Amino acid sequence: MPAATFLDTFLQTASIDRTDMLSAKGAFSTVPRHAENTTEICEPLFLALCKSTKHKSRCPGLVFDQSIKRSSHPSRLGHAKPHICCFRPENHKHVEDADPTSRVELGYAEFIVQVTPNSSLDYFVDPDADADDRTLATHNFVRQSLDENQDKDVIRAYGLHVSFATEIFARQQRLFLFTVSVAGSLARFFRWDRSGCIVTRAFDIRDSPDMLAEFLWRYSKLTDAERGYDPTIRAASPKEEALFQSAIKEYVQQQLGAADEGLEKAVSLHYHPGHVSAIPVYCDKSSTSYNPEEPAQFFLVSRPVISPLVMDGRGTRGYWSVGASTGRVGFLKDTWRTYAQKESEGDTLRRLNKLGVRNVPSLATHGDVMYRPTDDSEGIPQDTQSDDFVDESWARQIDGKDVIVYRRRHYRLVTHTVGYGLSNLRGTDELLHATYDVFVAMQDAFAKDKRLHRDLSAGNIILVKEPDHSMRRGYLIDWDASIRVDKKGEALQAGRAGTWAFLSTRMLSREHAELRHTFKDDMESLIYVILYCALLYLPHRFVALSLTTFYTRFFEEFNNVGVDGYGGVAKLANTVDRVWTRRVRFGSPAFQEWLDTVLNYHSPPREDHAKYDGMWEPDKLDAFWADFLKTHELEQDDRIVHKISVSSRYDPDSPPTVAPTPTPRTPLSPLPSDIDTSSSSNRGETPEHKRRRLAYIPPGYLPTRPLPQHRPAAPPAKAPLRRSQRIRDQQTEVKPATAALAASPSVLRKRGASSAQSRGRGRGRGRACK
Repeated sequence: MPAATFLDTFLQTASIDRTDMLSAKGAFSTVPRHAENTTEICEPLFLALCKSTKHKSRCPGLVFDQSIKRSSHPSRLGHAKPHICCFRPENHKHVEDADPTSRVELGYAEFIVQVTPNSSLDYFVDPDADADDRTLATHNFVRQSLDENQDKDVIRAYGLHVSFATEIFARQQRLFLFTVSVAGSLARFFRWDRSGCIVTRAFDIRDSPDMLAEFLWRYSKLTDAERGYDPTIRAASPKEEALFQSAIKEYVQQQLGAADEGLEKAVSLHYHPGHVSAIPVYCDKSSTSYNPEEPAQFFLVSRPVISPLVMDGRGTRGYWSVGASTGRVGFLKDTWRTYAQKESEGDTLRRLNKLGVRNVPSLATHGDVMYRPTDDSEGIPQDTQSDDFVDESWARQIDGKDVIVYRRRHYRLVTHTVGYGLSNLRGTDELLHATYDVFVAMQDAFAKDKRLHRDLSAGNIILVKEPDHSMRRGYLIDWDASIRVDKKGEALQAGRAGTWAFLSTRMLSREHAELRHTFKDDMESLIYVILYCALLYLPHRFVALSLTTFYTRFFEEFNNVGVDGYGGVAKLANTVDRVWTRRVRFGSPAFQEWLDTVLNYHSPPREDHAKYDGMWEPDKLDAFWADFLKTHELEQDDRIVHKISVSSRYDPDSPPTVAPTPTPRTPLSPLPSDIDTSSSSNRGETPEHKRRRLAYIPPGYLPTRPLPQHRPAAPPAKAPLRRSQRIRDQQTEVKPATAALAASPSVLRKRGASSAQSRGRGRGRGRACK
């Protein structure tokens, strides 16, 4: 988008009084066109931004800070900070007082300025100013470098920019965000939202200083809503905060039975003193509880239990909430649904509740978020805007393809069902009972509503302690990916949906685009959820290295071939000859029996094919599972947390503080000596079976360790983490970015990952101007 069009479109201001605006003449003449390093650009740019007189400044009412100087390891992923941040003066004081090892700057930044030393490190390339329409139609906006090292630097620089914007969205209640990039003396403006990003054609701040000066001055005149903050959210009153704390404390005690210090720690996961907000949920007009006199109900929230760690998409946040007028604890989901979606998740839950589907959340209220500038004004839905510009003449291709961007609408939902994630399971007994509850929910939804969930995952199952049950019940949540089925029991739409780690082998295949999800795909996903939790939280003999190998190959494998890629090679191999799961021996004999039996139901072994053939049916699995729970005594408190090694995700381009442990090379051959590839069980197998079995033996020898001789007690509630730490902990599960967004000059789509966020150490203080 042309920079002038960007200003007129997104930074309109009614203010005509420019008496507080500094002259733009020569404003950035000290910034060199090219430099050897970012400091040579950043220093003069920072001083130019800070210039002021008694009554005039570049950005009246706001201050700038060289945040990069507050990091002790500015070149390391997870420690790096934006080069320059803009703050309100009162918020800048919080930043100055904060621990410099945190990234609190991203929780208060109005916007950021990211710097590279020269234009060759700009991720984008503009077409020539006099290019004809034919050239413009085929111009690729993303830099195509032939220099591998330069390409790495370009991607890294832009990846940091994307990761900072992503974390600002995670820390702040935002609808959109402005940022600025400066490459040498060439600058671009960015506007990010949950659909993508608008980015301008580059302009030279030395030759056209008025463009950047105009942006800064106009930004200072915008309201909070015009700057991208969500205007529907307000701070809770002291009385509301007291209500929130009391209700959450009582509910936590009911769920965990915790007391004293353990109770306080558990409560602090949801409540941060002085940081409670009131969020309105606008009841859908089709709901029986809709009241035109009071269209919104307020819910009190504090610390989220779910934070968005990617830029585009749903951007879902999840909170334990308390009704401001009722005092009832609930779960509030704040998300950006697809605009074209005909049925919202709340509509689905209301239908499932009405039909009597068991073990699904009880709907409280839901609706699109409406902004009312005044109390008597008509509500305005909060929609993304990036999608409005895909057909503009200045929109460009990415990698030779037109950019596709979907409109999203801000949406909130509240349920009465609140609990802890499946990862908080206490032991084998709770794992198998809770997941059986989920299987019941799946069957009910299919039988009563002809509906598939399509996103069975460890994160979509919660454990809820109910007054009339001694054991926590499992609930299947997050129904926004669910879909109805046709007469053949197949999803009405073809294609893949769900969480990658738990998808069935069929939906991970290359042919997924033509396949339609079935109930058996959901059944298979549920088995993988149980296996995943057992590997991470139940006793077994794998050491960390063996577990990591299993985990990454079985749950994370991704082959970037075709439009969406494919995976499931290890899962497919396991169906043939159990080459992965036969390596695991769990501490619970009963669980081992359950797992072996269910895997045989799913894919009968050759030696017992007649015994298990035709057993992979919902009714047969239900009968076995229900009877198993009645006839077997399962361990109740045998939880052990196993750690996954992340050495393979080490970023080699970040200067290390300590040398990482290298990921061992594990060639496919020779085969481990303890695997007998010529056993009698393999005789008579087809060539295809043999090929799969030999090709996908788990690489390398998987050492084991003795099982613990005692049964540990249930762990206490986890100590609370600061929000910044929680974000970093979650982001360490994501591989560092290589290319974070696919973009056009106007519309960008995220195409990579953000940098891994790890806790850093630092002593420096940045410079600020006021």
